[in-house]
Amino acid sequence: MRTWIVFIFTVTLLLVGCNNSNVYNQTQANVADVKLKVDNERHKSDALAKAPPSLVVKKGLYVDSTPISLERQPSWLKNRVIIRGDQLPFSYYSRTIVAGAGSHVLTRYQAGLDQATTVSVNYSGTVKGALDLVAAKTGYVYTVHGNNVYWQAFVTRTYDIAFMPGSSDYLMGGAPDSGGGNNGGGGGGGAGGVQTVSNSPWVNDASASEYSNQTAKLSIWKDLEATIKQMLSPEGKVMVSESTTTVTVRDRPTNVQLVGQYVHNLNSNLSKQVLVKVQVLEVILSNDYNFGINWALIANAFTGSKYLLNANYGTPISITPLSPQSALVQEIQGTTTPVVPLPEYGLRNTSAGVPGYTVLVSALQQQGKVAIVSEPRVVCLNNQVSVIKIIAQESYVASVQSSSIGGGTSLNTITSQITPGNLVTGLTLYILPKIMQGKVYLQVAADLSAKQSITTFTSGSSSVQLPSITAKHFNQRSLIHSGDTLILSGFRQVSNQAGAMQLFGSQALGGKGSIQRTGETVVLITPIVLHGYA
Repeated sequence: MRTWIVFIFTVTLLLVGCNNSNVYNQTQANVADVKLKVDNERHKSDALAKAPPSLVVKKGLYVDSTPISLERQPSWLKNRVIIRGDQLPFSYYSRTIVAGAGSHVLTRYQAGLDQATTVSVNYSGTVKGALDLVAAKTGYVYTVHGNNVYWQAFVTRTYDIAFMPGSSDYLMGGAPDSGGGNNGGGGGGGAGGVQTVSNSPWVNDASASEYSNQTAKLSIWKDLEATIKQMLSPEGKVMVSESTTTVTVRDRPTNVQLVGQYVHNLNSNLSKQVLVKVQVLEVILSNDYNFGINWALIANAFTGSKYLLNANYGTPISITPLSPQSALVQEIQGTTTPVVPLPEYGLRNTSAGVPGYTVLVSALQQQGKVAIVSEPRVVCLNNQVSVIKIIAQESYVASVQSSSIGGGTSLNTITSQITPGNLVTGLTLYILPKIMQGKVYLQVAADLSAKQSITTFTSGSSSVQLPSITAKHFNQRSLIHSGDTLILSGFRQVSNQAGAMQLFGSQALGGKGSIQRTGETVVLITPIVLHGYA
């Protein structure tokens, strides 16, 4: 009987083990399949981001794709006329030209058109040429419908604006700290008392009064209306419709044509897009690099590669350091050379091949362990803020309020109110691009935080939780070429841990230990100007 029990138990374990193995293999296969699809889509995105060639050669017959109007013009526009006059009214020329076309042609005028405008004309040619000449001299426009010539002094055009309804309101960087403090209190009396234990969300920081930000409240519709009004004549009018994202202009033809060219350039500028690739690397440095990443060795790793590593003192990237760092003296190849760890570098791609960040990661791995913490991508429109949030939220007990209410008897009613808090950690990135040809002006504000621990603080019978996080903030402005990689560094953190263990209550029989951990965060930002649609 005992043998059968052992046998059944063994078979059950084998079946469970096989089942777990199948689930594990299936999960691994699903993860690998998703990674493969993501890599393929990223390769396609990178291929589409390349600029189209300036010359395209296709074999075959050439076909002119210029649109041709199929509407046939009246034959009388080709009649020959001769017209001469010196400072004669417009109405004379318009009727004389039409008379040369035939008695069946009529002339009409828009209400408000000044027929007494005087011009000088000396022309011999077709009727259409004469109409074009008079239109150019007077600033009027004409349209031909059958045997009718209609003259206009004002035209109306409606243009679509490549922008969403509404205005822009954003704040990038830190805001002035309004201050704060711990709240607490207690009391007692005949009726009862209140005890409050809270975790204040404000932290006393010596640098709280220092901040750097960029804030704006923009309305393209107000700016558009104000700009177009400067282009119009005193008789001109402009109507901006924010709900339909259109602008309607009524003015003289030359002014309306000028507004149309301005709107075309504005739409082209607003429709520019840039793909921003962000990679956050966490480098755990080995003991030989406790002073931070040795960028001189990183620069040497790019020697002979297809990439150029330019520091912030060179071209094409010139960036103000995020924080000054003192020069370090290190021994390189037996010689004492002062080396300054630079907080920013620019990585320029000179030709296709292995991605530049791969060379950088391989060089960083020589100095410690490298892990890619986050790798988001976002497509940004020109002059518009885009946000990337990769965060984790966790709740904790922020405050506990206990109240005791005295009654008519010796028994008191005790109530407790717990207020939860929300701890948000991760990466929050705000990007504001300005695209000018092949250059991208970037305003980048980032918050990178991670939870360290949550401890419990007890006061009396109430307890609250105190979260501990590490946060890294930066607000950066830079100029970078499309396809180059901006490297932000200098976010170094050193942590020390110590511990002791006793055996049988004796420290002599136990041991002590300590460890120092030096980590540095490196942020890679690669903007790529997109040509066409995303």
